[in-house]
Amino acid sequence: MIDEHGLNKLIGQTYDAAIGDEDWAALLERLKRMLGGTAAVLRWVGRPAAQATRIDMNPAFDQLYVEHYQRVDPIMPVIRRLPPGSVATDRMLMPGGALERTEIYNDLLLPNDLPTSITWFGLDTATQPVVLKIVRSRRRPLFADEELRLLRFLAPHVARAVQIEGRLATAEGRRTAVQLSRQGPGLSPRERDCLAHIARGASSKGIARQLALSVHTVNQYIGSAMRKLQASSRSEAVAMALVLGLLNL
Repeated sequence: MIDEHGLNKLIGQTYDAAIGDEDWAALLERLKRMLGGTAAVLRWVGRPAAQATRIDMNPAFDQLYVEHYQRVDPIMPVIRRLPPGSVATDRMLMPGGALERTEIYNDLLLPNDLPTSITWFGLDTATQPVVLKIVRSRRRPLFADEELRLLRFLAPHVARAVQIEGRLATAEGRRTAVQLSRQGPGLSPRERDCLAHIARGASSKGIARQLALSVHTVNQYIGSAMRKLQASSRSEAVAMALVLGLLNL
């Protein structure tokens, strides 16, 4: 369905969306095409509904969902109990027969020809749910193992992108970014290497193995980068380095 080059490009586009160099809508459109969807939505549950990103989805459909059907959606409580980063189809979360007897299926999903979906669930920096949902027409087959494998492969990158976006969206993060851009913090090549590996989910031990360094030395580089970037955590250091153009993922 998509080759390694295409996956790598999509991963890069995910981080570009996180730091504002790419539109979330462009990422969502590419994901929709990759997974063979009909429409897609990325919703930060803790934010106003107007801030959701929608692709090929009737605004009236989404408005109805937010105003009423979200409260009676039997799948949402199941999604909220999943570990952050989970990927599942609607039929994995609820048996098809039971789903097809629900109000939301018969009054909203079926009339709009969006009866089946695949979902990624994560948390933002305020631990509020973030849901990425790709939906299909009934003229298409149900989502299967291949789509699940692809979205699960991308899931850690989407999760980190959501965290980075959240940190950069805070007023303090933006104010610090402006201050740092004036000061011009200089990161050494090794400090950049370590932060880049962190952005991709590596631990200190994993970074040490990849860079042929000791874990102690890796932690020293990371600590030094955090001090230069005035970051209180590794993920914040990655976010600040990205927004300042100090990392190329």
